[in-house]
This record gives sequence, structure tokens and C-alpha cells, in this order.
Amino acid sequence: MIPYLVLFVSLIVFWRLIRHDIAERDGVSSAIWIPTLWVGILLSRPISMWLDFGGADDYLEGSPLDRLFYFGLILASLAVLSRRRIVWSEVIARSWPILLFYLYLLVSVTWSPTPFVSFKRWFKDFGNIFIALVILTEVNPQQAFRAVFVRCAYVLIPLSVVFLRYFPELGRRYLRGGQLEVVGVTTQKNSLGILIVICGLVLIWDWFERTESVTRRRRLDRYLPVAFLAMGIYLLNLSDSKTSMLCFLFGGAVMLSPRIPVLKHRVGALGFLLLAAVLGYFVLDSVFQIKGALLGALGRDQTFTGRTEVWQALLALKTDPLFGTGFCNIWSNYQLLEQLPDWVGKSTHNGYLEMYIDGGYVCLFFLAIMILVIGQRLNRALVHGGHYSRLCFAVFVAMVLGNLSESHWGRMAPLGFIFLAIAIGHVHRVGGRETVHALAGNQTGLQDEAADSPVASDTTGTLPSPRSN
Repeated sequence: MIPYLVLFVSLIVFWRLIRHDIAERDGVSSAIWIPTLWVGILLSRPISMWLDFGGADDYLEGSPLDRLFYFGLILASLAVLSRRRIVWSEVIARSWPILLFYLYLLVSVTWSPTPFVSFKRWFKDFGNIFIALVILTEVNPQQAFRAVFVRCAYVLIPLSVVFLRYFPELGRRYLRGGQLEVVGVTTQKNSLGILIVICGLVLIWDWFERTESVTRRRRLDRYLPVAFLAMGIYLLNLSDSKTSMLCFLFGGAVMLSPRIPVLKHRVGALGFLLLAAVLGYFVLDSVFQIKGALLGALGRDQTFTGRTEVWQALLALKTDPLFGTGFCNIWSNYQLLEQLPDWVGKSTHNGYLEMYIDGGYVCLFFLAIMILVIGQRLNRALVHGGHYSRLCFAVFVAMVLGNLSESHWGRMAPLGFIFLAIAIGHVHRVGGRETVHALAGNQTGLQDEAADSPVASDTTGTLPSPRSN
């Protein structure tokens, strides 16, 4: 009885928090619920698992309920975008490295043994772009961005604690060896870790904006993000997801860089410092073999908790090194699966290896172009020192690091979604009453639509003139 009472009270609190968030965020339309639902499911578990209905026993076919959910939201986002006068030529010109990467993945569908299944998975992942554009075409895109992830944090982080404490059959699971794994509202500990990384970084951004806003706020409103952030750190510690901890540590350092003395006047050099640190690690490891000591300090062995054995088993398949096996094909190709040991799960636990198997060295080439171009843009934007610019770079760092031990590229992953959103950066809309209103002086906290580019500072600057045909 007590668990259900706690759950009922929690739902009421979630509802009040979201209503309060809606009331204080101007320039955000009701269409923002489309990406909020999309992100909420990506951050937690599939809709068929939430409803305990409509799942599928066949991995190849997938769940019809989940398929209907994603397809319905993609259609809804396209309907919203069709009514917004978007300058599509600018979107395409700015997003060319992303489109090039996804275009090659689409081409790779043609040599997959199950092309229709691969195409469905490609279309669903490509749909992330349309969902992200709903956020980026709002009157106040940065407010909309914060609204999506803050509202998800208000629900999913405390609900994970409720599941863990009062519904252990939902919030925990036991592995084959009998080890306890904390999963919260997700399906495994690494997913819970990524939930905290994404929501935690946005909560830090939200807290900065709340404390620096000229609008008078109650003390509770100003420190509400801190309370949820503390709850998230508690869950991150319980999850014991070392990769997520590193992502959050490095991402948090980027967000806090203006407050760190050694980085305060070197914010624009974070990209260079990160690259130097990576190169320095490889040099030191080649001379002093420091990898074992570092992994030991993190509580991991040199097999990365068995991941290196998985990588060796997958590389032993000797898939086409140039063009790969076709997008998202390996885990539905029974001929390849029969060659793998039983202990290999349906993941490479490395996003770069996953892309190599999908599309070979050609896919890695297009992936490298996308990473380098987006990374250069975001690093250049750090010079302006805005909170949004630092969030974008923090997400970029988390994405690059996170793919070393999990697969986030092209796999309907929440980290992949937020990466696409920050990579596109900003979208111009031609004319329209809402845009003119925003550009004319909507001074409710953040910059307007045109300033949501990470190249522009999100806390200072002048409002540009409205665009016209």
C-alpha cells in the first residue's frame, strides 16, 4: 500500500513541477511536447515496456507498438515543421556533415541482407533530426531546449529513486552471475548513467540561467535544479557506470570552466587542451603503461569489464572492411550471430566499432568528418563564453567519450539525439508573427531564436533584424 501511495504523491508532485515550468517559460509552444515525449522514452525504456503491452519476441521485426509510437511522433513533427517557415537551404548548408553521414548509412541499407528492416531502423534514427528541429524552430529555442530536458529530469530522476526504493522489480535487476544492477526507469545501468549525464548537464545550465536571470525568483525556484542534480549524482554513484561518470566529470568541467581558475581565461582553448590530453595519454601509456593503473583506479580491469573480448569476437567475423555489412544489420543477421559466442550481447559496446561493422572504413571516414567539423564549430563558439556554448561542447565531449564503451551513433540513443540538436545549432524562420515577436523584444530570460546558435553568446548581444522573403 505504501509504495503505491508514494508513487501517487510523486505523480502529483511531477504534475505540479511541470505546470510551474510551463508557466515560467515564455516563447515555448505546446508542440514542444512532441520532443519531450520522444526524449522521455529515449531516456527511459520503450513504450511497450512501460505499458507491458505490444512487445515483440522477434528481434528482427521489433515491437509494433514502439514502431507506431516513433512513427506517429515523426509524422507529428513533420506536420509542425510544415507550418513553420523554415529556411531549409540554411538548415541543409549548416547540417551537411550530418546529412552526408546519414546519406551513406542510407546507401549501406542496399547491401544489407534485410534491407527493409535496415531502412526502417535508419528512418527511425533519422527522425531524430525532425524532432530536434521542432525544438530549434520554437520562438525561444533555448528555453524550449531547456524545457524538454528539465521536464524529463523532473520526472525520470525522482521516479528512478522511487522505483529503486519501493518497486525493486522495476528499478533493479540481477545479472547472470547474481550481481545487483541499479537501472531506475531505464533498462540497464549504463542507460541510467547516460540519463544522469544528459539531464545533469542541462540542469547545471538551467541553474546558471536561473541564478543570473534579472527576474526575481523564489529561493526554491533558484535551487530546484540543484536538488535534482544532487539526486542524479546519487543515482550515478549507485549505477557504477564508469563511462557515464567520466562523461559527467568532463562535461561538468566544461560547464564550470569559467569558475575554475586554471580554465577561466582559457575557455576557448578547451578543444585544444582535450586533444592534447588524449595525445598525452597515448604517449605516456606507450612509455609507462599507465592504462592499467588508471583502469584500476576506476575499478575496472584492462578488458574494460569484458568489452575487449567482445570486440575481438566481433572483429573475428572479418566483415567487409571497406563497406561493412549494411546499416544496423549485424544483430539481425543470423549467419553472423551463429559465429559469435553466446556471451556476446546485442551490442558492440563501442560506437566506432559498430559503425565500422555497419559501413566499414568509408562509414568511419564520414563519421570522422562529422566529428571534426562539429567539434571545430563548437570549440570556436566557446570564445563567446555563453552557457549554451559550453553545454554544446560538454555534450560533444560526452558523445565522443561515451562511444568508446557504448554505441550511440545511429542507434536511437538519447546522447545521439542531443548531439544532433546541438550540431544543427540554429534554424532561421522567414517572417511569421511569432518570430517577429521574439526578435522585437521578448525579454523573458534567454536570447531569441537567432541567438541560439552556439556561435553566438546566449547571455549577451543585440537582437538581429527580422528576416523577410
